[in-house]
Amino acid sequence: DDGNDVDDDACSNACAPASCGDGKVQQGEDCDDGNADDTDACLATCKAASCGDMAVQAGVEACDDGNAVDTDACVAGCKAAKCGDSLVQM
Repeated sequence: DDGNDVDDDACSNACAPASCGDGKVQQGEDCDDGNADDTDACLATCKAASCGDMAVQAGVEACDDGNAVDTDACVAGCKAAKCGDSLVQM
């Protein structure tokens, strides 16, 4: 109990330690949606989803293998390789 009504500091208004997943954005967190779903805009690690984070964001990315290699099944920009994309898959 830190004796204040601030809900985004180290101690929540429920007198519980702040943590990733509590639904409140704390210092060091990009986001905190209170769930462990890695297919939405906020990862379970409280970091904003982005291409290259190895989590496929639903409706935004076709794949996400964490690299920018254009010769595998998931090319840069988190797009699936396909015939006609001018890239040669190995």
